[in-house]
Amino acid sequence: MRRGLIQLIPWERFGLTLAGEAADGQDAYELALEEKPALMFLDMRMPGLDGKQLLGKLHAELPELLTIVVSGYSDFEYTQEAIRHRAFDYLLKPVKKEELAAVLEKALAELERREAQRAAASAAGNDKEGVWLREALARRGGGETAADAPAAPPAGWAEGECVVFVAQPDAYREERPDAARVAEATRGRLEQARAFHLGGDWTFALTPGAEGRAEFVGAIGARRAFGAELGRVLTELRGFLSEAAGATFSLGAGATRSLLPRQLQDACRAARDALGGRKLGESGTVRLGGESEAASRATPSYPHEAEKAFLFALQMGSGKGASELFGQVFARIATAETTVEQMQRNAVLLVHSIEKQLQYSGTSLERVSGRTPLAYSEMLRQRNDPVSASELFVREIIPAILSIGSQAGSKQGERLVGEIVKLVEAHFEQPLSLQQIAETRFVNPDYLSRLFKKTTGHTFVDYLTDYRIHKAIELMKVPAYKNYEIAKMVGYEDYRYFSQIFKKKTGKTIGEYRGQSEFANK
Repeated sequence: MRRGLIQLIPWERFGLTLAGEAADGQDAYELALEEKPALMFLDMRMPGLDGKQLLGKLHAELPELLTIVVSGYSDFEYTQEAIRHRAFDYLLKPVKKEELAAVLEKALAELERREAQRAAASAAGNDKEGVWLREALARRGGGETAADAPAAPPAGWAEGECVVFVAQPDAYREERPDAARVAEATRGRLEQARAFHLGGDWTFALTPGAEGRAEFVGAIGARRAFGAELGRVLTELRGFLSEAAGATFSLGAGATRSLLPRQLQDACRAARDALGGRKLGESGTVRLGGESEAASRATPSYPHEAEKAFLFALQMGSGKGASELFGQVFARIATAETTVEQMQRNAVLLVHSIEKQLQYSGTSLERVSGRTPLAYSEMLRQRNDPVSASELFVREIIPAILSIGSQAGSKQGERLVGEIVKLVEAHFEQPLSLQQIAETRFVNPDYLSRLFKKTTGHTFVDYLTDYRIHKAIELMKVPAYKNYEIAKMVGYEDYRYFSQIFKKKTGKTIGEYRGQSEFANK
């Protein structure tokens, strides 16, 4: 598989060179640290370190590395781990030449975008603090070798206490303000406020987020302990950013005593975790690392049953049903008590559940909408509010699927109801229930009930009862069968209950009906 992939890659066309190949996850990890490639393909099932473990290590050590996962249909649980560790994209086995080329084109476009962003940042002016912080957060860090040694902080940086912060808008906006202008305006306000905090003896760095994210990353350094003043500085900083950007921001912060890249990166991760722990009902907050731990432990259960109903409605091509059921799913994963991180994670899982169903149907999200699941995953991770996250599904994903699937879905729904009708006709004497039938077909029973009535004009219970009475009437033409025997033959152990149902449906008692039937036969 590995050698076949190497042969498939059009190296010269894309200007790529092979940095190396490894037969297991541990060798791949060591080789990646040595070669520091721009792009890496990996399988999810490997000896040594599996794909999940390798992705976790690479995400921490080489955050700029683009990883492309190769997996099979049966490895969906593994693929979810790839999603969680922010793999750039994934390919399904067997890898097709045209799909490989498309993924490579996207990867190269992303690498070019990052290079252009770095060039723009370098040309932005004399923001030495911002350049230092960007480099430190992007480096492997640790200072193990001279090549990995961190760049020294700018002259005059107040070494001692250090806090790294990440600020993100509470609500997503398609039209973003100029990030460089917002950063410059905020730095100016911080400079004016310097004398009013920590005795004026503190330094700061502020830079737009990497990879085009709608966020700002920064650091504050002081020679003495921050104490209670840290909260006031961060709150004021949050206000400056919100004012400059014309939008409400929330801010997460993580502390460190070291300016080595590894420790700065750990503090940045703590800041992101704190920010992700903000509840959806909150806005304009400042959170310190550690505050989100309790919320993370109380992760709400994923609405699997509601998801099944929604996916089935999509598959059936029911626009109204899909919209209503999506609303039920999203209401469960985006309550006021849900954290931003929980909402984003569950929304990403929903995207990949949709993709899994589309793949089983012979298509994919990319074919119907033009975007891959991982592209949607990254878009959702930039949406901190439930309105914009929900709109991504309602305005783009769901309509794209319905536009190509309504006719096929309608036919599939008719086929499913036809199967149930045949099941009733063949096994009417058995204790049938729509709940059991729905479970065997992995369909939500409420939705199946509505679909059955829409297609046949009857509820399932009425249809089954009518068919049983119809068969009972046929059996009554045989004089040798006693009434209680006929009741059992059509699925009723309780003869009294059967006689009540019979009279309700025919308007006659069993005796009256059989008497008339015998008279008519004579």
